[in-house]
Amino acid sequence: MSKKPLPHPHIEHKTGFLPAVIWTSAALFYLYEYIVRVAPNVMFSELEAAFQVNSATLSTSIASYHYIYAPMQLIVGILFDRFGGKRLLVPATLIVAIGCIIPTLSTNTLWTLTIGRLFMGFGSAFGFVGVLYVATVWYPPQRIAFLSGLTTALGMLGAMMGTTMLSRLVDNVGWKHSWEIAGVTGLFVAAILLIAIPKPPAWEQRRREMYKKEEKKNNFLIGLFIVLKNPQTWIIGLIGGALFLPLSLFADLWGIQYIMNVSNVSKIEAANAIAMLYLGWLIGSPIAGWFSDFCGRRKAPLFWSALASGTLFSIMLFFPSIPFFYLCALLFISGILCSSEVVTFVAGFEANQKYLKGTAMAVVNMIITIVGGLCQPVVGYILVFLGKNRLIEKSTSLLAVSNDYRAALIILPAILFLGAIICLFMKETFVKNNSYD
Repeated sequence: MSKKPLPHPHIEHKTGFLPAVIWTSAALFYLYEYIVRVAPNVMFSELEAAFQVNSATLSTSIASYHYIYAPMQLIVGILFDRFGGKRLLVPATLIVAIGCIIPTLSTNTLWTLTIGRLFMGFGSAFGFVGVLYVATVWYPPQRIAFLSGLTTALGMLGAMMGTTMLSRLVDNVGWKHSWEIAGVTGLFVAAILLIAIPKPPAWEQRRREMYKKEEKKNNFLIGLFIVLKNPQTWIIGLIGGALFLPLSLFADLWGIQYIMNVSNVSKIEAANAIAMLYLGWLIGSPIAGWFSDFCGRRKAPLFWSALASGTLFSIMLFFPSIPFFYLCALLFISGILCSSEVVTFVAGFEANQKYLKGTAMAVVNMIITIVGGLCQPVVGYILVFLGKNRLIEKSTSLLAVSNDYRAALIILPAILFLGAIICLFMKETFVKNNSYD
């Protein structure tokens, strides 16, 4: 959809204390939804026991979050353009809060957890895009890149809080009360958004009117088809999916279970180790973006990051006796390396026509999310298959269980190496002095 930027009268209103309050309230929702996203990681065994299902069935239910989150990325941008921030962020927060409560209603059927995760994924789909939308309304263009990086950092902070603080909460009050607390917290976040985000300013109202007129002239589906038809979109999206897998597969779901079984440590210790992966990502994200711009390359940083991180995760899996301190260090370095995934969003819109940059980034984000959503239950099914073989062989030792986790998670370095291979088919997208307009 081709649109000319609308001039902003009263530009002085886009500085000062008020924009900071508005952006912070929106960012609070993104922080909250990221905690909810990773929550099942710290209560996986408790959920298995409560719903009386195996790891494959449970991981498929949990992954339903991604199955609704991914396609929603294609339309949330359009909805924000049409309806604005407050009308969407407040209901989205309430939907996530309701999703947290639903699994606590009954453990007689896994559908309560599945429906709850669908609610969480649907509401969370508005998080990242919503924060950036609010930033574009209330801040001048030269600050958006910084706020985008800060938003990503907040997401990683939410993930760290979700793995460390929530693991202690689950141990102290149980998984049900933990979800209930998360639900009530969502109500408070929604109230903050309702109070803190004001009516759209005059310049934003005029921009919406322009959008409605442009919408009549241009068909969004045509632009979407152009982006989807471009092979480079899929290549870049798959590379991003591979680099994001250490978070979506390992940190968000299976990492704590793996570390507990392989390193024989407590849940809290395992959560602290996972937090190191998030910390590496938090630090590495802005550095990766800066380095890509500095060296004038997109392809090379992505290739070497995928190759190096695949090697590090291979070391982790093939040498399970690695001391716990070195395991934490390895995860921290892996987080820094894989954070180059943020470059794929830039490469995505550079590989497509400029007027489709929003659509291109949405499609790349969708592909990245789908990769993680598909891989999460695969690990569960492998664990179930290996567990049945152990029952036949009557082998229930801790070593046998840890070997199952190592074998199931071999898909993590395998897909990272595959991502490096796919990089060879990617065209360099960096253009010097590209304004992205």
